[in-house]
Amino acid sequence: MIAVLGWFAVNQAHAVIWSIHGAVKNETAYFISGNKGLDKVQNRLDLKPELVLSDRWEFRGRFLTWYDAAMDLQASNASTLTPSIKNYYRTFSEVKEAYFLYAGDDFDFRLGQQQIVWGKTDGLRLLDIVNPLNIREFLLDDFLDSRTGVVAARLNYYAYLDGHEHEFEFLVIPDAKVTQFAPLGSRWAYQAPLSPQGVVPVIQADNKPNWAAKNTEYGAAWRSNMQGWDVSLNWFYGWKDNPLLDKALSQGRLLIIPRYQQMHTLGGSFSNAFDAIVLRAEVAVNMDEAVTTSTRIAHTTTWNAALGLDYNQNNWRISPQFFIRYLQQRARQVLEKRSSGFVSLMLSTDYMNEKLKPEMIILVNWSDGSSMIRPKIAYEFNDQITTRLGVDLFTGHNTAFFGQFDQNDRVYSELEYSF
Repeated sequence: MIAVLGWFAVNQAHAVIWSIHGAVKNETAYFISGNKGLDKVQNRLDLKPELVLSDRWEFRGRFLTWYDAAMDLQASNASTLTPSIKNYYRTFSEVKEAYFLYAGDDFDFRLGQQQIVWGKTDGLRLLDIVNPLNIREFLLDDFLDSRTGVVAARLNYYAYLDGHEHEFEFLVIPDAKVTQFAPLGSRWAYQAPLSPQGVVPVIQADNKPNWAAKNTEYGAAWRSNMQGWDVSLNWFYGWKDNPLLDKALSQGRLLIIPRYQQMHTLGGSFSNAFDAIVLRAEVAVNMDEAVTTSTRIAHTTTWNAALGLDYNQNNWRISPQFFIRYLQQRARQVLEKRSSGFVSLMLSTDYMNEKLKPEMIILVNWSDGSSMIRPKIAYEFNDQITTRLGVDLFTGHNTAFFGQFDQNDRVYSELEYSF
């Protein structure tokens, strides 16, 4: 990467123009249910360098790192805060983006580590599947921070056809990656599958993809505006980010084998504004998707859809969404319900000349009754300094999607300086 930048500096007549933006941020959270105590005292540095290398070429990057002091302030224990769990959470460093951009007359080409965002939903992802997530704190991190960058070649071609502007996007991703989960035993780890009484569960090695030609992911998208409607069609062939758990009994042990799957996803989205109301929708069809059963893995096509409204009036935004997932075929041993999904509601407004900004996000899993409730308030002292206070609350029984974190209710504060 440095050698390429040096080549541009030597061989291009255009003077290299560079800038760097970013933020310094503290995030502190305290558990108010279960075993009360510090969740985190993260001190973050977020850097976003940009270089204009010529009249056509640019380099863009983003680097995120932090140190979590809570891992040194909190005493270790033998269950949820072991030394290895502390080591996992103590520090973090990741290149989120580092790519070259070539701006042609009617196309853009990007090569390198990227975040590629598809879809129109908030809070949950249907089409936004190109980049996997790091869910070390479940779904509480902003997607901009939890998405893992992937090395990709990305071409966006722009054409004017039949009186409409069209965008065609093509992706090749040799760097297939999958979800990074919280470590087993930690407070943000997903609940382990139940095993029969007297049977010891043993987790086996997985088939996580590596950098190999057979693991390459591909995608394509079309976007346009037709009669006021923003529309898209999407196709992606890649690895499902979350593994399915294959199971087998052997000599009094329950062998649990995490298996990752390659599959095709077809879908699309649309949105339109009607005065103060924006209507938006999204559909993703996963072809021959693997689903978990009480024994071995089964396959079926799954239909995933979302419908949302945004109402913007008098400094208020009211945004309900409805999500549904439907299994086209469901064998008796499949653990997942045939129909499942979520409803969400976001409320936000502002006061004091847009300095004070309260917000509330509610997510409810209507198939198991669990929920996540996230009220917060932000105050912007100026364009650079912002502080936030909030609460993360979970409800539901201990095997439900959100209810498994019912003992992780927490309050948090943030102080951010942007430059």
